[in-house]
Amino acid sequence: MGTRQLEMNTTTNIYIVHTFKKMGDGWNRFHGVYSSKELADKAGKDYCETWGEEDSLHYNVTLKALDDIINGVQH
Repeated sequence: MGTRQLEMNTTTNIYIVHTFKKMGDGWNRFHGVYSSKELADKAGKDYCETWGEEDSLHYNVTLKALDDIINGVQH
């Protein structure tokens, strides 16, 4: 049986945060780019809790590979 070599993950991920109004005109706001899902989630949650009224806002975290390079290959 052959051995399988695992490639090291060389992908640099960025996490992009937007907030949206749940009802209404579809307004959305860009908040920033974060280095981890945890930081992105915290930023989105904190904004919604601070500025939202009765759960009127929600946030979205988008995961993106920096420069579209995944494990050394540009896509």
